[in-house]
Formats: sequence, C-alpha cells, structure tokens
Amino acid sequence: MRKMDKKRDKDIVAALTEVCEDAKQRCEGFVWISHSVNFQRFPNSLLVSCAYASQSMLSEASKSGEQQELTQQVVAALANKGIVIAKPKQQIRFISE
Repeated sequence: MRKMDKKRDKDIVAALTEVCEDAKQRCEGFVWISHSVNFQRFPNSLLVSCAYASQSMLSEASKSGEQQELTQQVVAALANKGIVIAKPKQQIRFISE
C-alpha cells in the first residue's frame, strides 16, 4: 500500500468510526460498520457496509428512514475528510448479521 493509500484508509477509518459510535448510541440494533476499497480505483471502489443485529431490525431501520439518515452521515463524514462518494446508493449497503 502506498503512503497516500495508507493516509486515505486512515481517514476512511476515522470517519466511519465516528459514524459507527454515534449510530450504536441512537440506532436500535445497529452493530458495526466496515469498508472495503481498491485504491487503484478509488473513490469509486469504496464500499461501506452498515450492519444491524437482525433482519427485522434492518427492516425497521429501512421503514423509519434511519438508513437514509445513516447514509447521509456516512457521506458527510467522508466529505469532511475530502472523500466524495459519487453513488451512495451503490456504495453504502445495509446488511444484517
């Protein structure tokens, strides 16, 4: 990994950690957030996964608009680090454990 890639990854982790800690406090059933990225195709290859404890909690989060709020938080947190997500609907996914 190149030096610039390490810095970008560190920035991604910092932004997502902030979102994760907030989401665990206010979103029922939210458990973790993770990412994968191919830095040769960055930022289009960035994929963020947000996990809920169960499928029913994931469904409730979708119905209540919580997923949309969380998507906006992820986009804003990454933007604060200079990382732009061009296609949030494709690059941020919601899953259950």
